[in-house]
Amino acid sequence: MTDEIHPLARGFDAAADAYERGRPGYPPDAVARLVEMLGLRPGRAVLDLGAGTGKMTRLLVPSGARVVAVEPVPGMRAKLAATAPGAEVLDGTAEMLPLANGSVDGVVVAQAFHWFDAVRALSEVHRVLRPGGSLVLAYNLRDESVPWVRRMGELIETTTGGEAPSQHHGWRDGVARCGLFEPLETHEFRHVHRLTMEGVVDRVASISTVAAAEPAARAALLADLRVVLASDADTAGRDEIDLPYTTLLHVASRRSLEPGSAGLVISVNQNAGGVPKPPVDGARILRKGLDGDGHHGPLHGAERDAVCLYPQEAIERVREDGHQAFPGAYGENLTLLGIDWAGLVEGDRLALGDAGDGPLLELTQPAAPCQAQARWFTGARIARISHAVHPEDARWYARVLCEGDVVPGTAVRLLPRG
Repeated sequence: MTDEIHPLARGFDAAADAYERGRPGYPPDAVARLVEMLGLRPGRAVLDLGAGTGKMTRLLVPSGARVVAVEPVPGMRAKLAATAPGAEVLDGTAEMLPLANGSVDGVVVAQAFHWFDAVRALSEVHRVLRPGGSLVLAYNLRDESVPWVRRMGELIETTTGGEAPSQHHGWRDGVARCGLFEPLETHEFRHVHRLTMEGVVDRVASISTVAAAEPAARAALLADLRVVLASDADTAGRDEIDLPYTTLLHVASRRSLEPGSAGLVISVNQNAGGVPKPPVDGARILRKGLDGDGHHGPLHGAERDAVCLYPQEAIERVREDGHQAFPGAYGENLTLLGIDWAGLVEGDRLALGDAGDGPLLELTQPAAPCQAQARWFTGARIARISHAVHPEDARWYARVLCEGDVVPGTAVRLLPRG
């Protein structure tokens, strides 16, 4: 888990020109739907995250909304600034957004979410979105029902061992492990990108795995592609070639809960020990903690500190102070949303699940920060999550009164005292 860009994505620095020439934009009906769903208009603000050369950015500017475009790759960012002069262009990553809490009304990620560390990115998107805001993940997928397009895909697969992670690296699994957003709703559109033969070659050259391939292998792939285009009945001898796509808009609304006595588990985190604890699909909570989870340190392993808890609201406050914070960063097992953290005291009980037969936890003591977390804090100031200094932003330990299962999205209730 890192705030550095994916190693393959660095290849876009040298491929920015080919990307701009060969990649499609987005169909007008899809953009119109996106603008409508996010309510983009003067007085509103939208973030285009992982904006690349501005293929989506330039289409958002006419909405009249303030458009902020964040792109970490220098070569792509230079193109972005040139092609979308109406946008505010910033250097940054999805895992550490250079924006204030609650500063935008919508976030768009076009052809880029698969590059992100999903839980960190979603935590940051939740932080910068205002209540009521939404996230849109836009993808153009080539229509490989067309024979020459399918053959092109086979050449890419044979040469590189697989295209970029958009279809193969499980980004949907990462989304499913985070309960900060409502489930994705998908809208589908048809799209055709008209290119010259060399434009199609640029389209393939701009693919991350192709850009990162050995020069000889890349040159051979592009030569084979030219042979396909020169011989296929649908492309041979044509000045312009229609490359068909399906455009998908995956839309998720931000979960916004007022702090109180009812909330949600938004991430279940575990590993063999140490920090950060990455998110998992779910776990069974046993008397001594999550099944399969481990702890480091002499204080851990007893039943009274079986489960460590932390709120998303604290993550967002700590991030606004300039430190790194995300679900699992500080070693908590359950990241929660919607519980009034500042009011918690020893002995408070949290019931998980809707049916009344889920896990039951009892708070035992605040968890003191340790040097294992120091790397996340500017100046190693771990006291930022100390209960003595910031009780609203400190972790809590809990014992397990009733065992049971937990998954992201599980309901949480703070039971009445006494």
